[in-house]
Amino acid sequence: MTGEEPWSEAVRAVTAGWTKGKLVDALAHVRAALVAGASAAHAGDLALAYGVGQGDPIAVRRFDAHVAADVAAAVRAIDGDAAFVDEVRQRTRVRLVVGEDGAPRIRTYRGAGPLRAWVAIAARRLAINAKRDARPDAASGAAPDDVLADVVDREPDPELRHLKGLYRAEFRAALAAALARLADRARAVLRLRFVDGLELAQIGRLYRVHESTASRWITAALEEVGSGARAELAARLAVTAATADSVARMVQSGLDLSVARLLQ
Repeated sequence: MTGEEPWSEAVRAVTAGWTKGKLVDALAHVRAALVAGASAAHAGDLALAYGVGQGDPIAVRRFDAHVAADVAAAVRAIDGDAAFVDEVRQRTRVRLVVGEDGAPRIRTYRGAGPLRAWVAIAARRLAINAKRDARPDAASGAAPDDVLADVVDREPDPELRHLKGLYRAEFRAALAAALARLADRARAVLRLRFVDGLELAQIGRLYRVHESTASRWITAALEEVGSGARAELAARLAVTAATADSVARMVQSGLDLSVARLLQ
C-alpha cells in the first residue's frame, strides 16, 4: 500500500484474517520493535509473535504450524524418544503460548533473529533441563515405589495409610498401568494440571476449548485412572468382595497427588 513501510507487506501476510484493529496494533508493535533495534527482515515474525502473545486464535494456529518441525528437531537432538519429544514440545508451548505464573514468554521475542530459531533454542533449553532434572531411580539407588512415599505419609486415614504402606509397590504398579492405558491427550492434560500446575483456563487456551471442557477432560481422565487402578490392584492382590471396598478407597484417596507423583 502506497506510503507504507516496505516491511508492512510481511506483516499483512501473517495477519491475514485479523480484525483491522488488531492489524493496526500489530503494525504499531512492529514499528516500535524496529525502532528498538529489531531487524526489518523479521517484521512478519514480530507480528506473528505479537498476535500469539495477545491470544489471537488465528495467530496461534499459524505459530503452531510455523515452528512445529523446528521444535521437534531441537528436542530430538537431545533425546529422540517419542514420549520425551512430545512432553518437551508440550512444555515449550505452555511456556511460550500460555505462560507460567505470568505473561506468555513469546512476548519477549524482540526480532533479533528468526522466530523459528528463537523457539527452537527455547525448546532445546527445556529439553536439556528436563534431562538434567530427571530423577534416575536406578542411579540414585532409590526404590521405584519411593515416588509415592509422601502420598502414603499424607494419608489421613490410618487404615488406608497402613494399606498404602503395606502394598506400596503394588499400588504404584496398578496406578502406572492405568496411566499407561490413557490416551495421549488425557495423560497430557493430567500432567498439565497436576505436574505443571496450570489452571483450567490455561489448559483450555492451550487446546483452544472452553475451560469447562478442559475440566471435563481432567475429571474423565482421573475417573479412568481410578477405575483402571482399582481393577488392576484387585487382581494383583486377589482381594475378596469383603476387602474390595477398602481397595477402592485406597486408590481414590489422594488420587490427584498420586497421579502427579507418577507423571513427574
